[in-house]
Amino acid sequence: MYTAGVRSLGIDFGGKRIGLALSDPEGKIARPLEVYERRSPLADVRRICLATVEEGADEVVLGLPLEEDGTRGASAAAVEDFLADLKSHLDLPIHLFDERYTTKAAQDALRDAGLDARSARGKVDAVAAALILQAFLDRRCATENDT
Repeated sequence: MYTAGVRSLGIDFGGKRIGLALSDPEGKIARPLEVYERRSPLADVRRICLATVEEGADEVVLGLPLEEDGTRGASAAAVEDFLADLKSHLDLPIHLFDERYTTKAAQDALRDAGLDARSARGKVDAVAAALILQAFLDRRCATENDT
């Protein structure tokens, strides 16, 4: 159940980079936070744990890259492995959320903002994380309003 004032950290887990996003203190609006260059599984988990402390996050929303037909492929398996590592080091609720098409939407948004592909490369993962997190927050809000 949703509780007002829950700050969420959103994660777009990629092969080379991890995009992070953060909600406002009320848990309604997501914004891009940073892009982290992946190093090793343990270093990546430590960076996420540090971000939750630095930003005062109460929960984590991790994008799950499902295939177009909704099945889990190799990318989803990598995220699920990361999730297992994260759960063993982080004592916060972690929610998986379908992230299909968010990277493309982030690329389109940055292009529409006037950034070329080279300039956008370092930002796209954080924008994708913000799109994942915002979709999660919107769905949670809609679910709460239905009850």
